[in-house]
Amino acid sequence: MPQAKPTPAPAPAPAERSHDPVAVALANAALLGGGYLMLGRRNLAVVTTLVTAELVIIFASSAQVLWFAFVLLGWWLALVAHGWYLAGGWPRGRRREEGPDGSGPEPGPGGPRPRRSWRLRSVALGAALPVLLTAVFLRLDVERIDNEVAEGRQASDCGRVEAAVDRVSPAHRMVAISPGSDGEDMVTACATVRLTSAKLTTGRTPGSSSVEMLEAGFEELVGIRAQSPDYQGMVQTAVDQFFDGLPTRDPCVTVSVLDWLATDLPDKQSAGRAAEVVRRLAPAALLECGDDKAARDRAGARTTYQTLVDQYPNHELAGQAREKVAQIDKAIALENLQRNLDQVRASLVPRTSGSLPAYCSSPAPYLTARTGGPGRAMIFGASDYIDKLPGEWRTTDVNDATRVICAGDTELGGAVRTCPYTPGGNITFHRKAVPVRVYDLRTGQLINDTRVEISGTSCPSVVYVYPGDTQEYVSPSDGDIQAAFRPLISP
Repeated sequence: MPQAKPTPAPAPAPAERSHDPVAVALANAALLGGGYLMLGRRNLAVVTTLVTAELVIIFASSAQVLWFAFVLLGWWLALVAHGWYLAGGWPRGRRREEGPDGSGPEPGPGGPRPRRSWRLRSVALGAALPVLLTAVFLRLDVERIDNEVAEGRQASDCGRVEAAVDRVSPAHRMVAISPGSDGEDMVTACATVRLTSAKLTTGRTPGSSSVEMLEAGFEELVGIRAQSPDYQGMVQTAVDQFFDGLPTRDPCVTVSVLDWLATDLPDKQSAGRAAEVVRRLAPAALLECGDDKAARDRAGARTTYQTLVDQYPNHELAGQAREKVAQIDKAIALENLQRNLDQVRASLVPRTSGSLPAYCSSPAPYLTARTGGPGRAMIFGASDYIDKLPGEWRTTDVNDATRVICAGDTELGGAVRTCPYTPGGNITFHRKAVPVRVYDLRTGQLINDTRVEISGTSCPSVVYVYPGDTQEYVSPSDGDIQAAFRPLISP
């Protein structure tokens, strides 16, 4: 009998690409297209990776909103599910017609598990795990940042909030919506408070002090305080730093700042602290400011000292201020007297020899002139007669005089006698009349406006006259001149 031919052993099946759904899904969970690479879908891996990168960049940079976060989450889940589906993981029992390498059908999830599937899952997990762990770490760090922001806001700690917000990076924004955003408004407020504090510091700094700058600074602080209770502490810190910076090195600047605090401070919440600072610092500042002004502005210094006396009459420094006011009053009085003396002396100097000085037309009081009893007079004009007066009647020193006498030009006085002369006829002799104004030196008042008539001898045996002259003066003696002026000097 013929022997049957042995049935040839089946040829070994070609090596199959393993498509474990779990491995593919895990690889796709890394968002790097690893699952598609396992399936040999390189183009799909490149496209999905680029889309993932674009979505993540948009979310991290500009689309920090909830709906876009759901879009990104949905994309991630879609990649995982799609990888699972392509690997034959759904629906259950579905078998692929042919593997990507053309080796024929591959077992579905119900069939025999591919060899080395545990290795593929390990590789997929190794690719996905760093991404997932990084996302978890970043998410935990976002929680820490938000906690730091919340605690910093509660403590009004600008530095803590700013440090927390500064830690936020694009990576944090990939896993959370606007991480640290609760602190951004406080960061802005802190920056504003710093600028305002600098403005307040400048406003109280000697050389650049400005009440307008102080007012603007405090108004800004009031506005910041009104925005949120969390800002109360940092605003109060700025206010305290301003008050702690007083007094300034220039006491007069300190006085200006304290005056403004006492009257125009717009921050009513700080009014109590301001009042305490003013009460504590103002007396010493006023005294020191007055001392600084004394050398260059006595009147201003006096006003400053008097302000201390008026506003703080019972303060221990008020006594010193009163003494300084009295000293300045005395010094000012002496200066005024000296100025008065200089003015009077200048007005008593004739412009030319024998002329009348300006005083005779514009008299002025000399406040420290001698008063009472007979005194000397300063006599100007009519030198022919003034020189004949006794020395004890006259003086050139304003401090020795009680009166100023201004004598005008000689005029014809009353007729005394008419005498016949040959040749020439009759000549009438007249007294010499001198218009005189007498001023009281102390008050500058006119006390006598008269004409002094000087008598003398008449009808001499010989006269020297021009033809036609019919009037002539008498010839007074020194006694006649003195008798005429005596009533004006010693009435």
